[in-house]
Amino acid sequence: MRRSADLSQRELAKGTLISHQMLGSIERAERGPRRAFAEKADQVLGARGALVRLWPGDQEGYPHGFKEYVELEQEARVIHDFQTQVVPGFFQTPDYARAVLGASWPPIEEAELERLLATRVDRQKMLERRKPPLIWSVLDESVLRRPVGTFEAMEAQLDRLVALAAKPHIQLQILPFAKGVHPALDGAFTALDMGSSEHLAYAEMPGTGRVTAATDDVEQCTLRFGVLRSLALSPDESVDLISRYKEAHRHGIDPV
Repeated sequence: MRRSADLSQRELAKGTLISHQMLGSIERAERGPRRAFAEKADQVLGARGALVRLWPGDQEGYPHGFKEYVELEQEARVIHDFQTQVVPGFFQTPDYARAVLGASWPPIEEAELERLLATRVDRQKMLERRKPPLIWSVLDESVLRRPVGTFEAMEAQLDRLVALAAKPHIQLQILPFAKGVHPALDGAFTALDMGSSEHLAYAEMPGTGRVTAATDDVEQCTLRFGVLRSLALSPDESVDLISRYKEAHRHGIDPV
């Protein structure tokens, strides 16, 4: 689109108020753009809203406070994520995500569910970028045990986790029940390293979410995540446990 508009990389970078190095990274799919860039590029290129509509955070269906997180997630260099109930959205298969979204209360209409599903799948494009973010994910064992959707859907989801764990930019660990209490019993959270010494934290509550750059909050998440990593199984042990749960779901039995 830039070439069609007969603009050099430096000219577009100047028009969108970013460095040409950053624009190069965006064009090479090494990092995701922020909404502000999408809006400015849309104006400079005369795209009539096409670029903004492609930006993941512009999709309908995000709860209040989550759009900001999605934008930041797309640009993050490192993501540290702890989940207690379900597989993180950026790892979910479509069938698993559909089951999670379909459990909403009050119930949502089918059209709304499809919008939510599309936005969740769209977020996962960051995993396929030429230079994807480094992701360190710790999942409570309950995520593996809890049936979500059909047994086939659970088997496929756990199979995807095994495949993702083999990627060089992803570290996946399971926090086993046997470890008992831990510092994050009050819920899931995500810590983002944006580069250039910018660190953020994100947490959700029913129907909403909050991003914070407060030093104390970010430090608390960082410290907690360090403890969770130390309590969790090693990556290889975690894959073994995921595989055992996958076999249980495959045979339609309650995992123990």
